[in-house]
Amino acid sequence: MREIVYDFEEFKRKVDLNRPIHHRGVRKQVDRHGVFFKLVFEICGVSKESGTVLVFKNPKITTIASLRSQKILYDTFVQKYAEPLGSTEGALEP
Repeated sequence: MREIVYDFEEFKRKVDLNRPIHHRGVRKQVDRHGVFFKLVFEICGVSKESGTVLVFKNPKITTIASLRSQKILYDTFVQKYAEPLGSTEGALEP
């Protein structure tokens, strides 16, 4: 089971900071021709309470076309959300 939260402060309260925390960016195609994509930024950790996988998903999903813009947006999310928690790139599977 995975619990998904969209509030970063809630994620920080619930996640066990003594266990590994990972982040990733997932591109999802949103048009028929493969020009526009959504960038979904996630941080995964283990819940203090239940021991299940806890996922923070950035609620500000932006549709962008250029790969350079996607990289800049991803780096911004890493600096804002992942680095303060000591997160490394990757994911936790249930």
